[in-house]
Amino acid sequence: MDSLASITQLIIDVSIQRVTIYIPQLCPFLYSTFETYAFIPNVYFIVYNYMRAAKSVIQVFLTVNRMTCVLAPLRYSRIWRKFIPFAIGIIALSPFLVIWNVIISDTFPASIFGGFTLAYTKRVRWASLSLFQMTLMIFSLIITIFTSSITLFKMRRLENRLKSSERTLCLASFYMSTAFLSAAVFQSYFAFFNIAAASTNLFYFLQGFAFDVLNVGSPIVMILISGQLRYHVIPVKQLAPKHSTVVSVSSVSRKG
Repeated sequence: MDSLASITQLIIDVSIQRVTIYIPQLCPFLYSTFETYAFIPNVYFIVYNYMRAAKSVIQVFLTVNRMTCVLAPLRYSRIWRKFIPFAIGIIALSPFLVIWNVIISDTFPASIFGGFTLAYTKRVRWASLSLFQMTLMIFSLIITIFTSSITLFKMRRLENRLKSSERTLCLASFYMSTAFLSAAVFQSYFAFFNIAAASTNLFYFLQGFAFDVLNVGSPIVMILISGQLRYHVIPVKQLAPKHSTVVSVSSVSRKG
């Protein structure tokens, strides 16, 4: 589900969101299309922000899942076999608590970087999408730090410490925490400050970059920590893993 949320955002970014902002030559055509088929911008704006909210919720369950694996390895499978339907329900429904005002409001184009992006009219004035997104991201950040700390503490107390796994966990937690924190900071600007200010364009650009880092976070972490995967992605000899272990399993049949 994390991959689905990230890929959906990236597809919308590449096909619509960034096109309308950074390729002004296409703006007249897209603008007229959005005016003629008003449901298109409404749907993609809702889906885009739904996936952003879902990303934060998914991160919470990923870190809790990892913590459970370390704290209760023998009961891990049984716990999550029962809990997964509940988790899927929360992931699917909780983003509506963030985007409900977007759903009932109308979207309109807002000029930025020589192109345009979509904004919404805020039918309920106090229900700010940026404020809700920021709150959810901060909650996800707190849970990530808390569960990762417990997981790391438990791993360090193992009789046979897995230092490489500890290092991997620290790297992954630091990366995702930084990504969520930066995205939340930029969301706070749009939640609390005047978006008509001259600095809005810069913050909008940086916010997009922060979400890009967040969306590609998992693959980047995997490439950084896995020498074999890194070598497959970038087949350069200097990046090849120094040591590789091959384990073979053979079956022995007994003659009766």
